[in-house]
Amino acid sequence: MASDAPVGRIASRPRAAGLLLGGAGLGLVGYLLVRLSGTDPDSLLAYVGGAFLVVGQLAAVVGLVGVAWLVLRG
Repeated sequence: MASDAPVGRIASRPRAAGLLLGGAGLGLVGYLLVRLSGTDPDSLLAYVGGAFLVVGQLAAVVGLVGVAWLVLRG
């Protein structure tokens, strides 16, 4: 099928897909850490969770751009 070609290219280059999935997972962990910290503004857990959330979002965006590049390139 014609739709199998982009899937094959993405599967052969797992770095972009891994960044997308890893970034999403890291973002979820960061979100959970922020939620667990409660309403304490001086909580170190909230700062660590926020950092995880931001880094996870950046990694997911880079992974998404990589996957889009692979799909549009071919």
